Amino acid sequence: MAISVLVADAKAKARQDIVHLLRHDRSVDIVGEASDGREALDMARSTRPNIVLLAGSIMGLDAISVVEEIALSSPDTGVIVIVDEPDLDLIRRLMRSGARDCAVRPLGDDLLSTVRGVYETMQKQRDAQGSANAQQVHQGKVIAIYSPQGGAGKSVIAANLAVAMAKATAGTKERVVLVDLNLQFGDLDLMLNLNPVNTIAGLAQKGHTGLDSELVEQYLTVHEPSGLKVLVAPSTPQYAESVTVYTVEQTLEALRQSYNYILIDTPSQLQDTTLAALDAANMILLVTSLDLLALHKTRTALDMLRQLYPVEKIHVVLNRSNSEVGITVQDVEAALGLSLKAQVPSDGRLVVTSVNEGKPFVLYSPQTVIAKRISALASEILGRDLATGAPTPKGGFLNRLFG
Repeated sequence: MAISVLVADAKAKARQDIVHLLRHDRSVDIVGEASDGREALDMARSTRPNIVLLAGSIMGLDAISVVEEIALSSPDTGVIVIVDEPDLDLIRRLMRSGARDCAVRPLGDDLLSTVRGVYETMQKQRDAQGSANAQQVHQGKVIAIYSPQGGAGKSVIAANLAVAMAKATAGTKERVVLVDLNLQFGDLDLMLNLNPVNTIAGLAQKGHTGLDSELVEQYLTVHEPSGLKVLVAPSTPQYAESVTVYTVEQTLEALRQSYNYILIDTPSQLQDTTLAALDAANMILLVTSLDLLALHKTRTALDMLRQLYPVEKIHVVLNRSNSEVGITVQDVEAALGLSLKAQVPSDGRLVVTSVNEGKPFVLYSPQTVIAKRISALASEILGRDLATGAPTPKGGFLNRLFG
């Protein structure tokens, strides 16, 4: 099967030179030529080539924007950017935006080797992903808790939801782990009164040789009252940079091999590690609250997430749902265009005391309304009634999602 290639360069002579270099090889099929960035993007979307050869000096839409758009809209297409000189800063930014490789002019026969190398690498990744998807039914489920608005109570919900699930599965074969991906200012260890020896930053230092479930297990901290395992965030912000997308992907893949449910507390900033967690998630719980700014950010985030993921993967949780601020639950559902997955009421004194003492309220104040609401969400995710242990009725969205 020939490698389909789209050539994008503002200069006609440069395009002809590239086509001439590749066309004599029967393993390459030139499917189109584009003269500016917008045309390149449109042709990539319509022809879905295996490879796009993109000039770094492309006009109309800059190369980094083209690379990012292709990575989002055509993930099976590999972009190789051709630059006029080895500008390491530019090359680094291009690679971070999604480029698979870079080639420096003047171009020679090694361009064909680069095209083949990128194509073969992507083929291997697709084969590996296909194998992983086939095994996914036997792997743990990832639940990412995200909010675009700081202060929405996301971490409190994540900690208590994970504890409720861990307590419910105690004595069974099911295992629950919580990952703190707030890399700069994570505080789940304080909320759960943990004294971690290891953090995800230490795990990142081991990542160059690959991470497996046994190694990752050594970096988890046990929350003794519930049996929940926690992968704690770095102890200080300067260690956050050591945790890369590769670290996150490898860690989650390893945890999936030995845990049934992996909950991730993500930061509000949509950095690359956050997107890696959202990509890996089977379910995204989008947390919002009853204030106009939070709802505006939630609507924006919801629109973006729906472009990236299936709509059935995304569910909205309304925190502080009983606040009297002139906005009703019905207003929220109308503004977002969906039904809320869960409503968690406000209980300021209980929550503050719980956080200050490091005692999750689902354990120490289980009869409160807020604890019951979060336990009900845990019950639905686990597919059982936490009070009786009986399975919840089949046919709900979680049964369809998790099978």
